[in-house]
Amino acid sequence: MKPKICYTAAAHLVHQGKILLIKHKKFKQWLGPGGHIDENELAHETAVREFMEETGLQVKIVSAYDDLSGQATGADDLFHPMPFAVNEHWVCRANYEERQKAVEQNLPFIPDKQWSKGCEKHFNFSYLAKLVGPLEIKPAAGESKEVRFFTLEELEGSYRSELASSIFAEVKQAFELAKSFHS
Repeated sequence: MKPKICYTAAAHLVHQGKILLIKHKKFKQWLGPGGHIDENELAHETAVREFMEETGLQVKIVSAYDDLSGQATGADDLFHPMPFAVNEHWVCRANYEERQKAVEQNLPFIPDKQWSKGCEKHFNFSYLAKLVGPLEIKPAAGESKEVRFFTLEELEGSYRSELASSIFAEVKQAFELAKSFHS
């Protein structure tokens, strides 16, 4: 049985040589602001919405690489910003194991309270963001209150243990790609 995959998107803002991260309430680790993609929502739209909810900052998504968004096709087709990383990771192995047992025993599956949507894995689209509004951090009610900017040196040093390896790889990539943008 394959794990249940929930689709998510996150944005990484590198501003004045620092990256903005949030301390995730469930993971207890620093991540780029992001969350679940809603029905009929595009991944880059999710990244903008979640960034606003989790930080109070207005950003726009910028393509990490050359894309076709400026190309006129003469049709109704649209090109969208490209993520710089797409990551699949476990979020709740317990949900997976309990769902397997439920199927084997022909019982209803009840997700873990902490992961009530039943997520087992996340398939995450990571984007680069550019600040387009004032720099006033004000997370929405119910969001993590731990939001701060970090230098790469801080994240390589004393905060390294508070980042998953995949997040650390994304952060380093975001810093590298952001060099070509004026943010």
